[in-house]
Amino acid sequence: MLEHVGVQILLFVSVTLLVGVSLRHLLKQVALPYTVALLLVGILFGLIYRFDQADMPDVYNHTVQLVADIDPHLILFLFLPTLIFESAHSIQTHLFKRAFSQIALLAVPGLIICTVLTAAFVKYLFPWDWSWPTCLMFGALISATDPVAVVALLKELSSRKRLETLIEGESLLNDGTAIVLFTLFYSMLTASHSAAVSPLHVIGDFTWVVSFGFVIGLAGGWLMILWLGRIFNDPLIEITSSIATAYLVFYLAEGVFHVSGVVAVVTLGILLAAQGRTRISAEVKHFLHQFWELMAYLANTLIFVLVGIIVAVKIRLDDLQAWLMLAVLYLAILVIRGFSIVALSPLLKHMGLGLSNDKSIVLIWGGLRGAVALALALSVVQSEHIPKAVGEQILFLTAGIVVLTIVINGGTIRLLLEKLGLNKLPEAKQKTVDKAELHIQLSLQKEIEKLRKDENFEAADWSVILQHEHINKLITEEEIDHLTNDEHELIVAYKRRILESEKRFYWQQFDQGMLSIKAVQMLNDAVEQALDGEPKIYPRKEIYIEPIDGSNFELTFYIAHSFIQAQKTNWRHLSDLETPKHIYHVIAQELEQNIQQMQHYLHAINQFEPERVQQIQTLLATRVLLNKRRHKIEDLAEQGVLEPAESEKLLADIDEQIHKLVLG
Repeated sequence: MLEHVGVQILLFVSVTLLVGVSLRHLLKQVALPYTVALLLVGILFGLIYRFDQADMPDVYNHTVQLVADIDPHLILFLFLPTLIFESAHSIQTHLFKRAFSQIALLAVPGLIICTVLTAAFVKYLFPWDWSWPTCLMFGALISATDPVAVVALLKELSSRKRLETLIEGESLLNDGTAIVLFTLFYSMLTASHSAAVSPLHVIGDFTWVVSFGFVIGLAGGWLMILWLGRIFNDPLIEITSSIATAYLVFYLAEGVFHVSGVVAVVTLGILLAAQGRTRISAEVKHFLHQFWELMAYLANTLIFVLVGIIVAVKIRLDDLQAWLMLAVLYLAILVIRGFSIVALSPLLKHMGLGLSNDKSIVLIWGGLRGAVALALALSVVQSEHIPKAVGEQILFLTAGIVVLTIVINGGTIRLLLEKLGLNKLPEAKQKTVDKAELHIQLSLQKEIEKLRKDENFEAADWSVILQHEHINKLITEEEIDHLTNDEHELIVAYKRRILESEKRFYWQQFDQGMLSIKAVQMLNDAVEQALDGEPKIYPRKEIYIEPIDGSNFELTFYIAHSFIQAQKTNWRHLSDLETPKHIYHVIAQELEQNIQQMQHYLHAINQFEPERVQQIQTLLATRVLLNKRRHKIEDLAEQGVLEPAESEKLLADIDEQIHKLVLG
């Protein structure tokens, strides 16, 4: 029974996931990236199999051998759709659009530079006399980056959204470009036996493969959006649809039309993140995000252990010349990546989000290699068109570079971020966080006084309670004041926080049915425009629609009504952030101007067609009450007053009524 292939796969998945969660728990106390630890565990599993088979159970040996012999196409088709879709769907679309010119520059010209320079380096400095198509194919596959450890650390340490977006965006498109170039050079290699392939043909094929992959992703995304528009608050249908679409789009692109599946899934994910947000049910959005986070975690856990096992089992260890070439190649790819980014930096610094020297260093050092490069190298080994010795050399070098970049670069990226000061928030932004924490502390002090008078806690030892660092955390104005006092930087930091909060407010209004799709899109776009460059609270001319007429009346009312509420909420947030008085007055004055201007506009709307205003307000009030009824049912169910079956029936009735209101 245990020798059955299906059981061995199940055993590998189960043991790997258990090892993964154990590592994740242990690494909370250790400054070692999770993916680095997983790779080392995989290598350990492989080395035990390689050198100690006789002492290991048969089931262990059979399972490790099965994993080591995995079809490289299965790695791509099984793991890539999940990892790419999750990354693309969770990326901040506004920042992605702003950084797209930089991302495209790094992922296409940048990767081509790395491919060509790596190919030339291998051709002229390695002793193996590979053909040019072989060198170019190797240059393409070894240039595919996988900076998952870097992005995870940035999220954990400093929340540098712009740098995260740039690194993650480059990786998404970089993988697609690398696979396309690899396929084209591989076809040149196989075609060399029959007919020559011209550079013009390669460029034409590259354009076709990327463009049609984009079209497939676009078509799949719009079909998905249309389908989700017909579903209301059914998480099983909505989430299952996202899984099926991601895998089908990848399969159609790669398996049927032989174009870029990576580009197709990236397009799908970003389209659903941007346009699909208004089609996915409000109650499902958080669940959907958590589900895909879990899927990506499972995929990364399995794939890094898998890579470690393949590296340990497959590569030759007795070729000293190959080891020397690996050491030289590792240094070379760092220099080549550095050269490509430095060469493009005059453009990168003046495009999109800009690029500082510190962030350029992170981009260079963070160019880790991963599963995509290894899967492509494995497919080379299995090819009948490539000599076995060449295939083994490519696999050895690729596996070595994957291990070295993940262990050395990934393992030291934390130290690099600390050295460059990128492991913490900018001072102005940190000051806003500390001010918010001061507000929380003052609020908690009031709660402490209430609890001390509460007879239910009269026996509590308050001397022990007040020693808890998160209850009586003493942060003072003096501690905060040592941070920057540059008024312009602080105003920018506070305005950004207020605008981000305003954007969240509009989506909450939409989720509650208080804004139409068109209205939330316009308000969201207006906030994103205000966030571009120097943040701007006032004026917001782009949300005023002129002239007001029957065709846009409802839209203008929703926008005006929600905008005024948002400005009043922003005002409260200024107090929550304990904003310094002089900055408070600057921002509050702009908020007041927004409110006054929009109130005049709303008055004009009310005068234009008072009967329709009454209808809209009636609809909004109805939705508010239905929402309150829904929340009350959920509270009673959570408290156990209502049985699950009873609450589900009541909630289904509410959802049906809300859906009717949405459909109008």
